[in-house]
Order: sequence, then structure tokens, then C-alpha cells
Amino acid sequence: MKKTPALRLINPQSHCSFVIKEEPFDLNTKWHYHPEIEIMYFRKGKVSAIMGNRFMEFNEGELVLLGQDFPHVIFKHENHKEGDTMPEGVVIQFAHDFLGAHFFQAPEMVKVRSLLWKAKSGILFKTKETGKVKRFLEGISRKSGPYQLTSLLEILIHLSEEQPMHFLTIEHEYNRSELDERRMRLIKEYIYANFKNKITVADMANLVNMTETSFCRYYKRRTLKSLTRTLNEIRVSYACEMLRKKEANVTEACYQSGFTSPAFFSRTFKKIVGMPPSDYRKHKMEQIVRW
Repeated sequence: MKKTPALRLINPQSHCSFVIKEEPFDLNTKWHYHPEIEIMYFRKGKVSAIMGNRFMEFNEGELVLLGQDFPHVIFKHENHKEGDTMPEGVVIQFAHDFLGAHFFQAPEMVKVRSLLWKAKSGILFKTKETGKVKRFLEGISRKSGPYQLTSLLEILIHLSEEQPMHFLTIEHEYNRSELDERRMRLIKEYIYANFKNKITVADMANLVNMTETSFCRYYKRRTLKSLTRTLNEIRVSYACEMLRKKEANVTEACYQSGFTSPAFFSRTFKKIVGMPPSDYRKHKMEQIVRW
């Protein structure tokens, strides 16, 4: 295990202000952190994990709440055999201000605000403590938008009332230098501010005073993906938002999201979303009509 976890960029889903995954766990990721708060519910199977500075095992029915920048990774349990059903569960990731800068400052949210602050140390909720939230977690990815949001709030409210809380670690610093943090923040801010325009490796390397080769190696190590992949995911996410809101046709979405070739846009969109942009737009328009 490397001493320094990698920054992982969480791309927002086009139809939601936070990320919901209800599927088998990805057990091939590396030790990482991200600024988004994360709920991880272990529904089926058993996994091993490193949470902060502790090696742990998680069983069915357990749940962890991980605060901003909390380093973690889950992987196959030593008893997992080839052919066994993959462990699965629910993962929810959201920015601390995804409902606005002041939502959790409301007096009604005082317990939830305290919960999210405590989550900086990581919190484990055991099976007997997750009974109240299980009904909000099961099938959350298949609910309509408003019910996904209210379910998340119900989960946070119930978790905030559990006592005592089992903390995963008492350390908040994980060997990430101030220089490295500033560098990654600068890179992220530049990408999100300029993704609609052409961004080259040379641009990024100059931004942080590195050679192109060093930047590529550094960026891949810190984010677990290439600069090209990051840009494609962000641009497709933006195009999805435009198509969903009927603000543009497919060609307009292609160019306005930063792509320069409609053919490449369609191939990349299908690879990431699972369907061509024209089908995605048609599907979203049909949903609006039914609503």
C-alpha cells in the first residue's frame, strides 16, 4: 500500500446532484480519497478494506460514512473464491454543499451537520444500527429524483441519531503535502473552468511547472486516470445535462461541451453513457412527456 492515497475525481451524474450506485462493488480500485462525502452500505457478501490507517472487514448489513478526503479502498476478502457472487451494495457520494452553501447550517440540521463533521474520522454503523435506514437505501437508484433526495436526507437524519458512534480512525492527516494539495486543486479548478475549450497536456504541465512526461505520470498516479479520460467524462456529463434539459440538439451539445468531432463525440458518449447521444436525448424527452 502506497503511503499517499490518490485523488479520485467523482464525476456528477447528469440527472442527479449527487452520485448513487447500487451494484456489485468495484474491487479493483486503488487507495484513494475525494472531497465528496461517501456512504457505503454493504448489502451482500464480505469485503476487506483499508479505512484511513486501519485494515478492516465488512459484513452484510454494515454501513460506513466517510467524510471529505477520507482515504479508503475495498478489495476481495481472503475467503472469496473464484466463481463466488461478487459483494454488492449501495454507494452514495455527495459534496458537502450540494444543497447549497447554507442548507446544513439551518437549525433543523444541527445533528446532521455534527454527523458530517464527525465523519472526517470515518464512522461505522453495524448491522443492528442500520435497520432504520435500510428501507431508504434499498432501491434508491430506481427512485425518481425527489425521492432519491428525500431518501438521502432520511438516511442522514437517522444516522445522526445513532449513539454511540464507532469511529474508524482518530487521525485526519494522511501524509499529503501542502504543495501537492495546492497543485491538485489548481489542476482541478483549471479543468472545470476550461473543459469547453481545448486543453492540452502542455497547458497543464506549464500550469504546474512540470514537463509533459512528468505531468502525465503524476496525474495518472494521483487521479487513477489520464487527462484525456477526465476531460471526456466531464464533457459527456455536461452534454448529458444539455440534452436532458433540451437546451441543445446533438450537434450543438457536441461542440458546446468541448468536443470538436461529432463522430468522436458519439463514440465517446456511447462508451461512457451506454447509448448514443440521440437515443439519450429521445429517452429523456419521453420521460418528460410521461411526467
